[in-house]
Amino acid sequence: MVSSSVYGFEDTLSQICALLKKHGYNVWNSYIGTIRVNPMLSNMENCLKAVEECDLFLGIIRTQCGTGYIGDKNITFEEMKKAIELKKPYWFLVHRDVTFARQLFKKIESPESVIFKDQRFFDPLCMEMFDYVAKSKEPVEARIGNWAQEFFTFDDITVYLNTQFADKEYIINQYMRKEQNNG
Repeated sequence: MVSSSVYGFEDTLSQICALLKKHGYNVWNSYIGTIRVNPMLSNMENCLKAVEECDLFLGIIRTQCGTGYIGDKNITFEEMKKAIELKKPYWFLVHRDVTFARQLFKKIESPESVIFKDQRFFDPLCMEMFDYVAKSKEPVEARIGNWAQEFFTFDDITVYLNTQFADKEYIINQYMRKEQNNG
């Protein structure tokens, strides 16, 4: 499953899904319409059900935090939390602007004083998402599964996805290891 990181990212998301399909994966993604939808569930519930049922998860952290909010919860962030909680084999991409902003705000004495009037440009939740998947609150030596690959262009994404997903035997081994550890 590729996370529901849609708004303003449709073309790149379509290219990511096409690249993974080219490598032989059955790609689930809300934008391209390959997630089964139960009309009796909310969008969030349908996306979280897809995370529960998927074998592998690719999360994408951008300055715009995905598909949207239901109440105070962001669908994309909830998908990421669910994938980690369920110990799915997961990979994360993080846009360079998120990592840059995170470093910048670390230098500001009171980042809370920075007001983001237009969250369509930069949603501060993206830094929380990055800190969550990078496990920033854990001691460095205790962090496992905290890799988030920075990208700026689609070429950056292509290099990472080809490296991670072209060797299906490697992926199958990751999935089997996950099954053995949880089984």
